[in-house]
Amino acid sequence: MQAQPQPLKDKREKKKKYTIKDWEQLPEGSKYELIDGELVMQAQPTLKHQELLITIGAALNGIFKGTKCRVFGEPAVRLSNREKDIFAPDLAVVCDEKKLTDGCIIGAPDLIVEIQSPSTAGRDRLLKFNAYKEAGVREYWIVDPIHQTVEVFFWQETDVPYQYSNTGKLKINIAGDAEIDLETVFQ
Repeated sequence: MQAQPQPLKDKREKKKKYTIKDWEQLPEGSKYELIDGELVMQAQPTLKHQELLITIGAALNGIFKGTKCRVFGEPAVRLSNREKDIFAPDLAVVCDEKKLTDGCIIGAPDLIVEIQSPSTAGRDRLLKFNAYKEAGVREYWIVDPIHQTVEVFFWQETDVPYQYSNTGKLKINIAGDAEIDLETVFQ
């Protein structure tokens, strides 16, 4: 009696797909994003990253103080057009309180800031870029701590980013004439 040939097994393991309900069950304070059904652990940010987050967040908070807009650091964001994703940008500004829940922002924030790191650069520039644009985020900043630059995408005007260096004044498009002095941010 001859042995029957065994079917070839797919060497790629199928990863479990997670849902928003799974993400909601994570322990409070867990640092995961849900991207296309995959839980992606966020790396511990560098000290420079943290310093930029606090400096930019404080500047935005000062600009939006007394307005209906609120500034959030590392919030969970569930975009209306993304059923399998929960993003955690470095900063988000939301001007519509109906988008705020206890657990996360539901819908497109008005402004999102991502501080780039080597491990997140690809997601920030491709996946999140496209998701934020499609969802209706009005303004998107990508901060590069190494080159001390900021790219600002203000999709209401153009798809071409505004480029700011470490010595310029960054215009906050959703806040009229308000600016942030980048020399202070990158000192």
